[in-house]
Amino acid sequence: MKQPVVITAELTPENAQALARFVKNIGHEGIRACSRDDAETFLVRDALDSLREALDLAGYDPE
Repeated sequence: MKQPVVITAELTPENAQALARFVKNIGHEGIRACSRDDAETFLVRDALDSLREALDLAGYDPE
């Protein structure tokens, strides 16, 4: 298993809430439009799910 990458970012509360809402609402089609292929689409979805979980732990649960 590959070692995970840890990312740290400083966001305003407004940015964090908006990002939480975005990662919750972006659909497969939106991700696919920006990805090279289906495999990358699923990798991006997994990454966004991890980001959503981190935002939730920080207190930014999308409305």
